Amino acid sequence: MVVLTVGLGYMEAAVVVYLREISAPIRQRYFPREASEPLPLLGGQQLAAAGGDKFKILAIEMTREPAPLAVLAAFAWVLGRTRRMRVGLFLVGFGLWDILYYVFLKLLIDWPKSLASWDVLYLIPAPWVAPVWAALASAVTMLAVGAVAISTGRAGRKARSPSAWLAIVCGVALVLVSFFLRTREAFDAVPVRYDWYFFVPGWVLTVGGSLRLLCPAFQPAGRCR
Repeated sequence: MVVLTVGLGYMEAAVVVYLREISAPIRQRYFPREASEPLPLLGGQQLAAAGGDKFKILAIEMTREPAPLAVLAAFAWVLGRTRRMRVGLFLVGFGLWDILYYVFLKLLIDWPKSLASWDVLYLIPAPWVAPVWAALASAVTMLAVGAVAISTGRAGRKARSPSAWLAIVCGVALVLVSFFLRTREAFDAVPVRYDWYFFVPGWVLTVGGSLRLLCPAFQPAGRCR
């Protein structure tokens, strides 16, 4: 799984390097000050004015994005012996892949300049935008939760905790809200601020719910099942 995520991380970074080179002339025309950055986003009219197959490239990229997730899911399914282990392997692979993606981008093109740099995290169903630190925090969380799920998943017991699942669902929803709130603004300029007050409680709910789900007796005297 580690070798797979290293390869996926490098390929993802390489694709982004190619896409930035393709879009550089257009970005230079509309956003010369941020020509080397992924934000502001290029809109439909700007892509249409550029001519060529720019819309086709965008469509190809949007259909390519789920492909690494499908590969990770397939490997997790084959390697895992229980449902919990499979979910854990997928989360570990996803988190490590995302972290390595930024590591390789830094090595290839010296980007991001800082953890506060804004990035486009995903394109489906609309662009997700956030600072790099938020993406990395999410990746590290997935990596940690996945590792706990793997270590506690050998028994294959089902996790029955409606309150934990509710916390996770609400937490993930809040994190996603923080990624979408600035999408419209990102088409005109680099957002002036990130809505961390959605992200932070979302992160807390997700981590707390995950601990409750994986370690129902998560108290000093308890043990993970």
